[in-house]
Amino acid sequence: MPVTRPLDGITVVELGQVVAGPFAAMTLGDLGAEVIKIEPPERGDLARSVEPSPEYFDTVNRNKRSVAVDLKSEAGQAVALDLLTEADAFIENTKPGRIHTFGLDRDAVRTVNPRIIYCTITGFGADSPYEDVPAFDMIIQAMSGIMGLTGREGDPPLWSGLPSGDLAASMYATQSVLAALYARETGQIDGEYVEVPMLDAAISWLCSRAAYTFRHDEPRPRTERHTGMAPFGPFTCEDGRIVVAAGTDPLWRGLCGVIDRGDLAEDGRFDSIPDRLANRPALIDELDETFAAQSRDYWLERLHERQIPAAPIYDTKEVWEDEHVLRRGLRTAMSRPGAPDAEVIAPPARFERLTTDYRDPPPSLGSDTDAILSEVGYDAAEIDALRSRGAVE
Repeated sequence: MPVTRPLDGITVVELGQVVAGPFAAMTLGDLGAEVIKIEPPERGDLARSVEPSPEYFDTVNRNKRSVAVDLKSEAGQAVALDLLTEADAFIENTKPGRIHTFGLDRDAVRTVNPRIIYCTITGFGADSPYEDVPAFDMIIQAMSGIMGLTGREGDPPLWSGLPSGDLAASMYATQSVLAALYARETGQIDGEYVEVPMLDAAISWLCSRAAYTFRHDEPRPRTERHTGMAPFGPFTCEDGRIVVAAGTDPLWRGLCGVIDRGDLAEDGRFDSIPDRLANRPALIDELDETFAAQSRDYWLERLHERQIPAAPIYDTKEVWEDEHVLRRGLRTAMSRPGAPDAEVIAPPARFERLTTDYRDPPPSLGSDTDAILSEVGYDAAEIDALRSRGAVE
């Protein structure tokens, strides 16, 4: 059966740094788009210097080709515009105001390519009072409420273990580019400009967590347990921790049977969801004592047999040893000449007739400069001249 990639024939130019822009462009690359990554000479994407290196960079930069261009020079800006002339989409997440100094703002790019889908990922957006404030993931988590939600009641807020602010913006950028490409393909638009502020994206992910504040006009409690169901959260076993999500009445009764605690099922303090929430400290004490008597695997086997939602709490090493992860091939390596294999995480979506794939390992800085410039019409002498002037590397 022939390989059919959804975005075959689509060219995306990425001027991205760290996670937000690069992850969005990589997602489009996984779907078949050709992604040309513009990087500054010598240093490259900031992610190249973030530890652990190169693993940090590798996880968000497969299926791309790298061209090293000095966008501070007029010659380099002209090269970038040449790359954008035939591109279908442009994704950038540079510092506030930087894209204008590079001569790659939307008006400049539209002049050479009015049909382009231009997507900018910003911290706060052009009409924000914080428009000129630099944004990193931690800044966005702090302002969005995500950090305020994370941690235990009574403890200080915690930065989420994931770069949630980056990833939320990245996902909206990806879907917005796809939607605009479809609208262009169907004749609804000629080209489009999309702005995705990281703060707005992160706030939209509050969704059901914001519901608590909408109802009570109070901050949602910072807790490791569900605020509307119980038991629903972590418990400590003999050799590790699990989560149990037995918040409904039938699941609660099933849980009591699994752990041989019929006395809890008959205890009036735990008769209904409101009762269990009102008496949650006592409920947790009872369950913690019971779960601590046996191993994590012992309880998970029995809970799964009775279809009680439960799972081990893995760290980022244990997760790769799980049977599901192994069977789905979610961790894989991409070979590359002259460098160690790149460890990457597989795309989660599986198509019936289409495919995602791993065509290109994460590129070394400027590894494709000559080839890409040749493809857009530069001859060898012109490329040498640009390199001698420091416009490309």
